[in-house]
Amino acid sequence: MTEVYKVSEEQKERIRNLVKDFLKEQNISVYKLAKMLNERYGRSGSVSNILNKLSRATFKISELMDIAELFDYEIKFVPKNSIEGHKDNKPKS
Repeated sequence: MTEVYKVSEEQKERIRNLVKDFLKEQNISVYKLAKMLNERYGRSGSVSNILNKLSRATFKISELMDIAELFDYEIKFVPKNSIEGHKDNKPKS
Protein backbone atom coordinates (compact mmCIF):
# COMPACT_ATOMS: atom_id res chain seq x y z
CA MET A 1 0.00 0.00 0.00
CA THR A 2 1.26 3.48 -0.89
CA GLU A 3 1.99 5.82 1.99
CA VAL A 4 -0.10 8.97 2.22
CA TYR A 5 1.90 12.16 1.85
CA LYS A 6 1.65 14.18 5.04
CA VAL A 7 2.47 17.85 5.18
CA SER A 8 4.38 18.91 8.27
CA GLU A 9 2.93 21.56 10.56
CA GLU A 10 5.92 23.76 9.73
CA GLN A 11 5.12 23.53 6.01
CA LYS A 12 1.43 24.25 6.65
CA GLU A 13 2.40 27.34 8.64
CA ARG A 14 4.61 28.55 5.79
CA ILE A 15 1.71 28.10 3.35
CA ARG A 16 -0.72 29.94 5.64
CA ASN A 17 1.73 32.81 6.08
CA LEU A 18 2.40 33.00 2.35
CA VAL A 19 -1.29 33.45 1.54
CA LYS A 20 -2.01 35.75 4.51
CA ASP A 21 0.98 37.96 3.73
CA PHE A 22 0.00 38.16 0.06
CA LEU A 23 -3.55 39.20 0.94
CA LYS A 24 -2.23 41.76 3.41
CA GLU A 25 0.13 43.20 0.77
CA GLN A 26 -2.83 43.50 -1.59
CA ASN A 27 -4.90 45.12 1.17
CA ILE A 28 -7.67 42.57 0.59
CA SER A 29 -9.80 40.59 3.02
CA VAL A 30 -10.80 36.96 2.68
CA TYR A 31 -14.36 38.17 2.20
CA LYS A 32 -13.41 40.38 -0.73
CA LEU A 33 -11.21 37.62 -2.16
CA ALA A 34 -14.13 35.19 -2.16
CA LYS A 35 -16.29 37.75 -3.96
CA MET A 36 -13.57 38.45 -6.54
CA LEU A 37 -13.00 34.74 -7.24
CA ASN A 38 -16.73 34.25 -7.69
CA GLU A 39 -17.05 37.23 -10.04
CA ARG A 40 -13.97 36.43 -12.14
CA TYR A 41 -14.01 32.64 -12.31
CA GLY A 42 -17.55 31.72 -11.31
CA ARG A 43 -16.15 29.92 -8.31
CA SER A 44 -18.52 29.14 -5.53
CA GLY A 45 -15.65 29.71 -3.12
CA SER A 46 -17.43 30.87 -0.02
CA VAL A 47 -15.66 32.76 2.71
CA SER A 48 -15.85 29.74 5.02
CA ASN A 49 -14.38 27.54 2.27
CA ILE A 50 -11.40 29.88 1.86
CA LEU A 51 -10.96 30.21 5.63
CA ASN A 52 -10.96 26.40 5.95
CA LYS A 53 -8.37 26.05 3.18
CA LEU A 54 -6.28 28.72 4.87
CA SER A 55 -6.44 27.07 8.29
CA ARG A 56 -5.69 23.61 6.88
CA ALA A 57 -3.26 24.89 4.22
CA THR A 58 -5.04 22.82 1.56
CA PHE A 59 -5.15 25.16 -1.43
CA LYS A 60 -4.81 23.53 -4.85
CA ILE A 61 -2.08 25.04 -6.99
CA SER A 62 -4.78 26.04 -9.51
CA GLU A 63 -6.56 28.01 -6.76
CA LEU A 64 -3.35 29.81 -5.83
CA MET A 65 -2.74 30.55 -9.50
CA ASP A 66 -6.24 32.05 -9.79
CA ILE A 67 -5.64 34.19 -6.70
CA ALA A 68 -2.31 35.39 -8.10
CA GLU A 69 -3.90 36.15 -11.48
CA LEU A 70 -6.55 38.36 -9.83
CA PHE A 71 -3.76 40.74 -8.83
CA ASP A 72 -1.68 40.37 -12.02
CA TYR A 73 0.91 38.07 -10.43
CA GLU A 74 2.18 34.68 -11.49
CA ILE A 75 3.57 31.75 -9.54
CA LYS A 76 7.06 30.57 -10.44
CA PHE A 77 9.51 28.03 -9.14
CA VAL A 78 12.64 29.91 -8.12
CA PRO A 79 15.87 28.29 -6.93
CA LYS A 80 16.40 28.93 -3.24
CA ASN A 81 19.91 30.21 -3.79
CA SER A 82 18.53 33.09 -5.87
CA ILE A 83 16.32 34.30 -3.02
CA GLU A 84 18.02 37.19 -1.30
CA GLY A 85 18.77 36.46 2.33
CA HIS A 86 17.75 32.79 2.15
CA LYS A 87 19.38 30.87 5.00
CA ASP A 88 20.53 28.10 2.64
CA ASN A 89 21.99 30.59 0.17
CA LYS A 90 24.86 28.52 -1.13
CA PRO A 91 25.83 27.53 -4.66
CA LYS A 92 24.76 24.16 -6.00
CA SER A 93 27.60 21.75 -6.65
